[in-house]
Amino acid sequence: YSLFAQEEKPEPVVVNGDTVEYLTEGKEVSATGNVSVVYKGAKLTCDKLIVNTQTKNGVATGNARLDDKGGVIEGDEIRYNFQTKVGTIVKPNFRSSPYFGKAGNLKKISDAEFIAKRGYITTCSYNTPHYRIRSRKIDFFPQDKVKTRDDIFYIGRAPLFCIPQYNHSLKDPLVHVQLMAG
Repeated sequence: YSLFAQEEKPEPVVVNGDTVEYLTEGKEVSATGNVSVVYKGAKLTCDKLIVNTQTKNGVATGNARLDDKGGVIEGDEIRYNFQTKVGTIVKPNFRSSPYFGKAGNLKKISDAEFIAKRGYITTCSYNTPHYRIRSRKIDFFPQDKVKTRDDIFYIGRAPLFCIPQYNHSLKDPLVHVQLMAG
């Protein structure tokens, strides 16, 4: 056996679509129509995709959707690095059990964290939720915890009260609420 770790061979990004072209000068793959990419446990689908084969950076537009072990993120545009699993999503909707949400933008920091700005979270699965927590910043750690700041709790369209922050472990099935006057 070897005492030295062997370097992992870079895995190619395989792009499927109705029309797929490879541009040799830019080392980019361009695809349109029913585009899908499965890479290291993540699946990206969209209408149009451009991926750099060296950097593994991709830009997906039109019905863009990213599925991975943490949940599902959909948006108008997804800029994503397949190697590092880091990216940004414009006008995202996201689902990670038991939460659903929308935001102005979302940054996927890693497999274990994403940050949504100017959005809301809820456990109500309807497109127009019965209740939600609107927040300036939502720190989401799929299958672990959720943390928010500068929140307003809504029932329907009516704001009910302000919450300075909300923290909840996803490992605890019950939501514990503690109110303190101040």
